[in-house]
Amino acid sequence: MLDFKPAKPNTTAIQVVKALMPLINRLYLKGLTLDIDTESIARLKTTDGHPTVLAPNHAAHADPAVMFLLSKRLSQQYYYMTARETFDQGKFGGLCSLLLQWCGAYSIVRGTADRNAFRTTREILTKGDAPIVIFGEGEISRQNDTIMRFERGVTQLCFWALDDMQKAGISKPLYVVPIGIKYHYPQNMWDVIDAALTRLERAILPPIGRTPTERYERLRHIGVAVLRTLAAEYQYKVDETVPLDVHIQKLKEQILSHAEQIMGIHTEADVLTRVRALKNLVDAEVYKDIEQMTEYEQKIHEELLQKFQQFYPDLERLINFIAISDGYVAKEPSPERFLEVIIRLEREVFGTAKMRGPRVASLRVGEPQNLRECYDTYKTQKREMVEQITLDLETAVRTLVTDVS
Repeated sequence: MLDFKPAKPNTTAIQVVKALMPLINRLYLKGLTLDIDTESIARLKTTDGHPTVLAPNHAAHADPAVMFLLSKRLSQQYYYMTARETFDQGKFGGLCSLLLQWCGAYSIVRGTADRNAFRTTREILTKGDAPIVIFGEGEISRQNDTIMRFERGVTQLCFWALDDMQKAGISKPLYVVPIGIKYHYPQNMWDVIDAALTRLERAILPPIGRTPTERYERLRHIGVAVLRTLAAEYQYKVDETVPLDVHIQKLKEQILSHAEQIMGIHTEADVLTRVRALKNLVDAEVYKDIEQMTEYEQKIHEELLQKFQQFYPDLERLINFIAISDGYVAKEPSPERFLEVIIRLEREVFGTAKMRGPRVASLRVGEPQNLRECYDTYKTQKREMVEQITLDLETAVRTLVTDVS
């Protein structure tokens, strides 16, 4: 297990970061504007002073910044359950980690029984002094209009906190609040999209394949070319009579099975759960403290890292394409959907992708649900109640995202 990073909220640091947000926004977020309606603000205010989990969808890397902007707008402090690897990113990992902790972030190793993270979450909820932001999907979908399956752990932690509150004689309500985040570009992006398509075409299509067609066909040609290249690499046979979406899903499965074979593991879980398990296994080894190892242990550690290097690109590829499907853009050919798919393709073809902007993040809040009202039912039907609340939360977030025009 990676070392736990506890939250160390520092009021002064939080105020400084909030004051610097316009500069941070301009430098790193390409100009991000928060759009929230009065009804959503009113719903959030009904939970003031009570233990609360804010559960937004996770469509983009900017989502934590959006929630931080929300806390600034409401003059509140939030806690943030944050993926453990986030604390080590960038050239200044140590400083980044400390800054995140000062702003209220604490770590979790996703997909594992991270006892430190679970205990911290229960303690924060029992204390009830500030809301916790937990992204229910547990992974970035990278798609504005796609809500992936919510993890049961969010709901389970809330009920465990109610157990703790009952033991402590605390009878406060405990709220879980569905939040939908959806991005759009306030300016015309078609010239940017055309330029991005041209760059991808030059990198992956032969000159004869770059015939002028309408935008969606250009995008699809690029996608098919990427699929064929990957199919050859992973020795996957493309049957022309089979729909493209079937090939996309089968190729994901083949890439995942290849990585699992190298690791010598097998499970019947869904693709997203299996990807998380592999990523956690790799991260646990990558971030080990070698200073405490013997010379022999360091040797074994280095051998494992060399082994992991064989499939780590596969893992990153799967995470990049985890929610992709054929027809996503065709169903609604908006600039946002075009750019979501283009960014995925750029990551695959060039190894990196450019953030376009500025963007508006529309945030809508659903009706807060007081889990204390169903706590008695939970005590007799634990699994069923956790499943039902999780599904209700996922459905509410999907509705909020869908309803944003």
